[in-house]
Amino acid sequence: MSSPSLRIRRLLPVAVVAAATALALTGCQPGALAPIDSAEPSSSASEQPTTSATPSESEAPSETESLPPEPTPTPAPTGSALPTTPPVAGDLDCSDVYTADQLYEFNPNFAPSSDEGSLPGAVDDVADAGGTVCAYRHVTGTDRLLIGVLSDAAGFSAPAFETVGAMGVATSPQGGAIVAVASEYFDQAQDAQQVIDQVADNLD
Repeated sequence: MSSPSLRIRRLLPVAVVAAATALALTGCQPGALAPIDSAEPSSSASEQPTTSATPSESEAPSETESLPPEPTPTPAPTGSALPTTPPVAGDLDCSDVYTADQLYEFNPNFAPSSDEGSLPGAVDDVADAGGTVCAYRHVTGTDRLLIGVLSDAAGFSAPAFETVGAMGVATSPQGGAIVAVASEYFDQAQDAQQVIDQVADNLD
């Protein structure tokens, strides 16, 4: 007959093995030792939006909308819109028709011009008849002084004064010649008289 202590020593390994086996079987159950929320995604994760980081196609600007419109080119002025007029070859030299000192007296900011443009009224008629036309222009603006001289004015006729666009045009017979002057500075014939007298003196 065995003693009680011997029976306890024999049963102890059996109990340990049984307890270990029960623990191992319990650990095999899915999620038994894991936190409850580890098996399923949390509610906060499922509620997060998935497309908020990128704009939709309707919100994104299209390539055509992002490009600036192409500027419309401005056409170059033509005809009477041009600001200045070149001298017209005739039988007189412009330095003899109107001297540099006289031009300075008229306006010190004027200078001879060879830019293209149109001729107003009687000045244009002088050019058509083969006369000399001299052109001067303000160096920082578009104001002009035009002087036309026709040495043989037989049969030539023109108003003593007329306004063509922004320019006043005065015409005066000088012996057998005709002198026509034009400028934005001439509002009436009297405004142009000094220039006409100076040109007439130069022709003598």
